[in-house]
Amino acid sequence: MFWFKAKKQLQDDSGDSPREPFYQGRPDLLDLSANDAQLRVWLPEQTRLVMDRAVKSVDATLSEYLREFFVVYLYGSDLLLQMKQTNTGIFFTPPPRVASDVKYSRSRLVEYIPELGKNIKAIKIFLNAQIKADLQKLADKTGFALSHFVREVLISHFSGHIVWPERQVVLSSEHISIATQWENEQFNPQVSVHPSYEEESALEGVVEIIHL
Repeated sequence: MFWFKAKKQLQDDSGDSPREPFYQGRPDLLDLSANDAQLRVWLPEQTRLVMDRAVKSVDATLSEYLREFFVVYLYGSDLLLQMKQTNTGIFFTPPPRVASDVKYSRSRLVEYIPELGKNIKAIKIFLNAQIKADLQKLADKTGFALSHFVREVLISHFSGHIVWPERQVVLSSEHISIATQWENEQFNPQVSVHPSYEEESALEGVVEIIHL
């Protein structure tokens, strides 16, 4: 990923002056591997398309990109590099679970919001609870709701702080209202169970699921 130095340089840096492991001051960051929290965010379609181009250019998945982006945004690039070097934080690998004899069958559910319109994308992000809590602390300082704050952060990162007027898409106030209500969990989307590829493609306002 572009936040990382080359592997050889990381190894060369290992001889630098020793520093205290970050997790001695923040033990809650030692293991960020679990996606045990959920965050609903809507984004303009234009921003979502820019995100795809960005991750493709660095040969990453969107999950990888956002996982590292949030760590850099919250804790800094130096901490991300320490996590990479020590296999901690978002790179921590928990011990394997004991296999269970009980088998569960999961239904594939697709959530969708037909009233959302085509210029807004609803995204449900599953992320680590500690990362969500630290994002919430920053959101509280701005006075914005968490979803609103994260949306502004993502738009600024992927589209910059100055957007040319001709590139802006005017979003319907009605669609924004619907998206914000969904974001604030004031209603749940409709659900399609085990849809075929053709059926899913025909659905409007499909909620995108991202596991970080």
